[in-house]
Order: sequence, then structure tokens, then C-alpha cells
Amino acid sequence: MKRFRFRLESVLRWRQTLEGIEQEKLRNLNARLHDLERARAEIEQLRRRLPGEVARRSGVSGAELAALDAYLRRLGAIEEELRQQRVQLHKQVEAQQQAVLEARRKVRLLERLKARRLADWQAELARETERVAADNYLARWRRQ
Repeated sequence: MKRFRFRLESVLRWRQTLEGIEQEKLRNLNARLHDLERARAEIEQLRRRLPGEVARRSGVSGAELAALDAYLRRLGAIEEELRQQRVQLHKQVEAQQQAVLEARRKVRLLERLKARRLADWQAELARETERVAADNYLARWRRQ
């Protein structure tokens, strides 16, 4: 009997490659989300720390206070931009998670088909082996 050959092996490999690509995209999005969170936390920490540092200094001029206020407002605006980017990134992550699940589903489908075909082939091999063994036994029995 000929050896087992899954005719859709190249399709399975291609789907596995696509699944890997989708997973890599998801990892990149999660890394971007992590970086965004870190930047937001740094800005939040800076916004909390600066007023206290300025208050501890003596002889702060009105111009310095105005500059601090403008700087804090700018940090607030940046923080808001980061929040909006975070919302968008979360949507992209969710969409990419669905793409990964779909790619994984397609791979698993082909893997199950391959396993089923392999099981059928192994059962046929066992039947053929049994037939050959029976034929050999009968041929020896007839010769005796």
C-alpha cells in the first residue's frame, strides 16, 4: 500500500503561516497598547508631581506659574489624545483577536480532516495487512 499523503498539506501549511502572521499582528498591537499605557502613566505621574515641586520652591513668579499651568494643560491634552488612541487600539486588538480565532479555526479544521484521513488510511492499512497475512497463511496451509 502506498504511504499516507494528505492532499491538502500545502493548504494546511499556508493556513498555519497565516495564523502565525495574525498572532504576530496581535502581539504587535498588544505591545503598542502596553507602550501607550506606560506613556499615559508617565504623563499622569508628571501632572501630579509638578505642582507639588513648584509649591515647595520659594519665590515662584507669576510667569512661571502661568507657564506651569500651560504645561499642565498641554499634558492634559496629550493625556486625552492617548486615551483616544487607547480606545482605538482596544478596538483594533478586539478585531485582531477575532482574526486570530478565525485563522486558528481554519487551521484546526484542516488538522481534524488530516487526522480523520490518517485514521482511515491506517484502518485500510490494517485491513490490507490482515488480508495479506490471511492469504499467506492459506497459501502455506495449501502447500502442506
